[in-house]
Amino acid sequence: MTAFNLSRQPAQVLAAGSRHQTGTLISETFGAGRRVLLVADPVMAELGHLGELREVIEKAGHDVVTFSDLASDPKEAFVDAAVELGRAENCDCVVGLGGGSALDTAKVVAVLLPSGDGAANYRLAVKPLPWRTVPLVTLPTTAGTGSETTGTSIISQPDGVKNWFWGPPLIPDMAIMDPELTVGLPPFWTFYTGMDALVHAIESRTNRYRYAPNNAVAERAISHGISSLEEAVKDGSSITARSGMMAAAAHGGTAIGNTGCAVAHNIGHAMGSLAGVPHGRAVSIALVQTMEWAAQGAPDGYDAVAHIMGGEGAGHVHDNLHALAERCGYGLSLDADEREKLDEEALARAMVEPANIDMLTATARDAEDGDVEILAAMALR
Repeated sequence: MTAFNLSRQPAQVLAAGSRHQTGTLISETFGAGRRVLLVADPVMAELGHLGELREVIEKAGHDVVTFSDLASDPKEAFVDAAVELGRAENCDCVVGLGGGSALDTAKVVAVLLPSGDGAANYRLAVKPLPWRTVPLVTLPTTAGTGSETTGTSIISQPDGVKNWFWGPPLIPDMAIMDPELTVGLPPFWTFYTGMDALVHAIESRTNRYRYAPNNAVAERAISHGISSLEEAVKDGSSITARSGMMAAAAHGGTAIGNTGCAVAHNIGHAMGSLAGVPHGRAVSIALVQTMEWAAQGAPDGYDAVAHIMGGEGAGHVHDNLHALAERCGYGLSLDADEREKLDEEALARAMVEPANIDMLTATARDAEDGDVEILAAMALR
């Protein structure tokens, strides 16, 4: 029997309107009278979700302190400021509301809140994270990163270089997934965050660490994503489609929590650091452009993915994803402006940097001499 490791998973609630249960769930699960640090994307305040969630939590008898001084690709300074606020206000519970940036921030804040340590001390797990002692609840407002279920966060250092933070302390205690929170997400972001969820699942199902119990989780994510993404893009008010995409994201996050990602994320993270290509767009482009190369190391995995899509082999997966993108009105290749900001040599160098190399080595096919440069050229073609 092949050895494997299934990571702990958060309690998960997926239902329309479930955000209204947040305060009650905190009371029932973690106890009454909490002082909650609510970490949220700034846009959540503009949309009214921040105020609404604060009221829901307060009505259940908890005090709430809000922190929304965030931006996309959050920096360590945001984490440190939130930790400082939470300690000053004696917070003993953290709730994250928003997309991957807000949830990644909230997760690291919850771990560092008791000690007050700076985030920079834990880049790339050079120093193991302290065990988290305060409850952590996540409410995603996009369906893609799966941050609501994973034990990883991506936080940028001051110069913009993205670093991974990982470990069991980052796994939330509870994920409350309310598809109504994603209804206002524009089609562009619905598509590319949804593709991120699919890439997570496909890479988990096909990388060198794939194994049977986790394969089933990845396959459920792929099935949900393939059947729901087009409708979610074309009819953003469809709760059925939005629910399907939230399930895809959560299962995809669970899958990569057990196996990690692969070359598409290796290249996608490099593209994001070098040229600011949005994450979901970068990893989906990298997946389809390098699939022919990667599939030679995992033909069985790609056959399984193709079977879910109604065909056989990596070629079917490649064509199916392109067809899905075309039906949704988007593309899976870099545009001229993005290509202008990138060159093969710089991309190849970024792919082997410490923050990215583990995703390359997790790919089922070994990268031999010259392969990194070939992969960089494939991604930019």
